[in-house]
Amino acid sequence: MTETFKSKWLALREPVDIVSRSPALADAFLDCLPANPRILDLGAGTGSNARYLQTRAAARGMTIDWLLVDGDVTLLDRVVGLPRFDRQVADFAADPGVIDVSGVDGVAASALFDLVSEGWFAKFVAHIAGRPLLAALTADGGHRWDPEDPVDTYIDVQFAADMSRDKGFGPAMGLVAATGMASVLDAAGYAVQGADTPWLLGCANAALVAAMIGGIADAANRHGERADVTGWRHRRNAGLTAENLHLTVGHRDLLAIRG
Repeated sequence: MTETFKSKWLALREPVDIVSRSPALADAFLDCLPANPRILDLGAGTGSNARYLQTRAAARGMTIDWLLVDGDVTLLDRVVGLPRFDRQVADFAADPGVIDVSGVDGVAASALFDLVSEGWFAKFVAHIAGRPLLAALTADGGHRWDPEDPVDTYIDVQFAADMSRDKGFGPAMGLVAATGMASVLDAAGYAVQGADTPWLLGCANAALVAAMIGGIADAANRHGERADVTGWRHRRNAGLTAENLHLTVGHRDLLAIRG
């Protein structure tokens, strides 16, 4: 893959992911699996998505055998909190067919599919061959800042464009990924359920908000630094320091089950 999400960022977002995602869709995903399923977690990173589902499964008396797939072995080396798991280190950007789905009962991923193209996702859906899919925390572009800033609209447009650039999987679906995914899954015969799962961030999440400010400003400046973006970055960081800044980051969870 051309981009790797490092462990510090994953650690910052994990507690917010846990409280943001849809427990109803997670439970419905587990309900459609055998009592002791084998689940593929794609783009597993350090195991956050699997840990969340493991906790919900354990409360239901389920034992999960995990297959964690990621292109970055240094992230997989940091996986903890899962009693049973295998790892597959694979660069699946060029071809989702390299992902091992043998013996897998269900497929899960978190914060992944906004990075891929619709064509790649269609090949992936064909590859998993009707298995249930839970796709959590797909970005949908619903950034809302409080207080607002005159440069927010420009920043949002530039960030959306950056989200759509090729990250190794072809031109990314980016902030319209949830819609594109639902269309592909519907065409493949899946019934799709969705839920809005936004991050609601404030001063209690200062480190994560600071990372978001920096990442969004960098994305807006991808093709050259602009003074208005620099000013926006400074004002946003000042608001965070003054504990006078809140940010909503839109995400969407999708559950796809084929009858």
